[in-house]
Amino acid sequence: MQTRARFPKTDRLSIVFAGIVMGYSLLPFVNVPPRRIAFNLLGILIAFNVDFANIISLITAGLAASGMDWILRDRGEISFKDSFPHLILPALTAGSIGIPLGVVAIGVNWWVILGFGSLLVLLTLVGEYVSTDQQHPYFPIAIMILTALSFSLVLIIAITIRAANLRLFLTASILPLVYAFFGMRVLQLRLGGVWPLKWTIVAGLISAQVTIALYYWPLSPIRFGLLLLAPCYALIGIASALEEGTSVEDIYLEPLVVMGLLILLAIFIG
Repeated sequence: MQTRARFPKTDRLSIVFAGIVMGYSLLPFVNVPPRRIAFNLLGILIAFNVDFANIISLITAGLAASGMDWILRDRGEISFKDSFPHLILPALTAGSIGIPLGVVAIGVNWWVILGFGSLLVLLTLVGEYVSTDQQHPYFPIAIMILTALSFSLVLIIAITIRAANLRLFLTASILPLVYAFFGMRVLQLRLGGVWPLKWTIVAGLISAQVTIALYYWPLSPIRFGLLLLAPCYALIGIASALEEGTSVEDIYLEPLVVMGLLILLAIFIG
């Protein structure tokens, strides 16, 4: 039982976590002018700015993935093929934190986002370590935490992108891609390691359509994020229930209830 209740070694965990937080902590003190990149794709002008926050996001994402692999090597019996699924969520989590940090002005809100984002990264690293062992006493809790973190980050990214007033092309490209990756990982956790490629494609296409439909509505960033998250959450829940062979009367109950609650929150809070 003692081996089944193992947690990450504090020395490895602290090194990886400190490296990620230190990377983002440099943003207020490093002023690098953004560089505009523009090119034509099939007659469509695509232009975006690359700044220091984007670079830090890529670096921290790579650090989180490599650090998670290093932490998992402590178990000894895990190969790269086995550890790879556990690298996705930490990389996406660490990289996603850079989106709001690159948009929000340096101030109290910026430091709050950094603190909250750092906590999410830490929980993700610990949760992924625990999720490698289905016999671990905290395995169900780890799955719940990783699922909640995934959807929370999707909501945060959707709100941030809406607040940044990005063009439709970028909004409809970034959000479905982010949601598809997070949804793939959530389904894989629920399905015991199976790669749900078909559901990932379906989720990405549906979220793209919902994003485009909501883009021109006069919605606040919070309301936009909640209305986008509602059908996306329901889709993941229904897909998971269908793959697990849940009875028909129970397939749609929980996803539709949560979707309804998110829509009500969007109406009264957004």
